[in-house]
Amino acid sequence: MTSLNPADSRPLYQQLAAALRDRITSGDLQPGARFPSEADLASQYDTSRNTVRLALDALRNEGLIVSQQGRGTFVRSAPPTRYYASLTGSRAQRLEAERQRDTFTQQIERQGRTARQVSTVEVVPADAEIARHLNMSAGTTVAVRRRVMYADNEPLQLGDSYYPIDIVQDSKIMNPADVVEGTDQVLEDLGHTPTRYEDEITWRMPTVDEVAKLHLGPGIPLGRLLRTSFDQNDLPIEVYVVLLPGDRHVLLYEVEA
Repeated sequence: MTSLNPADSRPLYQQLAAALRDRITSGDLQPGARFPSEADLASQYDTSRNTVRLALDALRNEGLIVSQQGRGTFVRSAPPTRYYASLTGSRAQRLEAERQRDTFTQQIERQGRTARQVSTVEVVPADAEIARHLNMSAGTTVAVRRRVMYADNEPLQLGDSYYPIDIVQDSKIMNPADVVEGTDQVLEDLGHTPTRYEDEITWRMPTVDEVAKLHLGPGIPLGRLLRTSFDQNDLPIEVYVVLLPGDRHVLLYEVEA
């Protein structure tokens, strides 16, 4: 039996969560391993079932464990997805794939997983934020391509791309079917080669709709990356807003010194 320390200033559930977190990070509890039951943990750490539940909720919110209906609780088996922001939209990556893979698919496949996207297309009035980044008046009509992106059939990201309608009208971007070569390649084919990006990164809690689409557990925040793409004439041609669940992603940039 391992007792928690009543003299510790942290609540008992935080002490227990820390102890279990250490067992995960040390490898004592391996990825995919079944977690001990609430009763076993309460007995092992000489604490209440309620303390155990609160500790498990904390680990679940951190993305370290997952619960499966009727099966129990397990250490998350898949490591967080690496989101290489500096390579997303890379022209070199597109050319390397010879128009057969978009950069999302390339990134997911390189991490040993299977990528899939489900897209819808709408024509909507631009809100103030999108209009500002596209250098147009709020309410101007834009095309938006909305995607739910999956890795191994797990919803991984939500991504919405906004375009000036006069650039993308009658192009593949207006068709919800998968664009195998990637929308950046379509823009280049239309005479608007993306040459630079500006990123804004913020964090927030998800909406009810986002929780449902991404199958989020309670308390999991979203990283929100808003990227404005500029063409060879420095004209803003796309605003891409991608939502990254905090329990599933590591955001990486490669920056040359």
